Amino acid sequence: MAGLRLKYPIVLIHGTGASDRPFFWGRIPKTFKEKGIPFYYGKTDGWGNVKTNAIMLKTNLAGISAESGIEKFNLIAHSKGGIDARYFISALGGHELVASLTTISTPHLGTPIADYFLNKHLSGEAVTKKLIQRMTFLFGGQSPNPIELVQNLSTREMESFNKQNKNVESIFYQSFGSTMNTPQDDLLYALGFKYLTRTIGANDGMVPIQNAIWGDRFKHIQSSKGISHAGITDVTRRNNGGLNIPDIYTDIAQGLADMGL
Repeated sequence: MAGLRLKYPIVLIHGTGASDRPFFWGRIPKTFKEKGIPFYYGKTDGWGNVKTNAIMLKTNLAGISAESGIEKFNLIAHSKGGIDARYFISALGGHELVASLTTISTPHLGTPIADYFLNKHLSGEAVTKKLIQRMTFLFGGQSPNPIELVQNLSTREMESFNKQNKNVESIFYQSFGSTMNTPQDDLLYALGFKYLTRTIGANDGMVPIQNAIWGDRFKHIQSSKGISHAGITDVTRRNNGGLNIPDIYTDIAQGLADMGL
């Protein structure tokens, strides 16, 4: 990675239930600093819906640009953060501030997990619906309607979203996705893995691998030990079956630098 020179800095954008605290990005921020890779955080709400988070992202990046003179950014977004970023680009004029968008395990075609919860547990006066609404505020969520973020990621909602939010030709889009091999790879995602394996096929415990494919380039990240939806962000801070997760992100940065971005 010696000599890496990015034209535009990276912005790390987290997904649902996460935040910009280093815990959620594992060793990645430290690795970026050690390798001299300039980066910022998206400063979005872990429990916000797509539109409100896109507005937060716009405000943040516009502020950084005005203060620093940075013209554009390379966005790297995990999970729903990729949808937030796409809406910012296509609907809020974000294309003027973005050079590239790299999505990691983003449900571009939605996820059957969201469909399941909407149909079984989040309809009407379901107890689970009320519980989730309370939990989001307990964990610092700012969204007035956290159930809406689940709706945002349903297969039906994403089908409509994709029709209304096309890629912008001036921006380079690429995507990455991982898969678990067994439920034991990550017990937090074991039930989701079993459900998706039974209903659709290979997945990371939250998103089917084929639903994460988007843009000009896609790469399936694999290791001898399966990589879960959260594992791909290095939240465990340890190598996964011999794979050093931060290397994925430094390779992304190198690839962008090689493209002159």
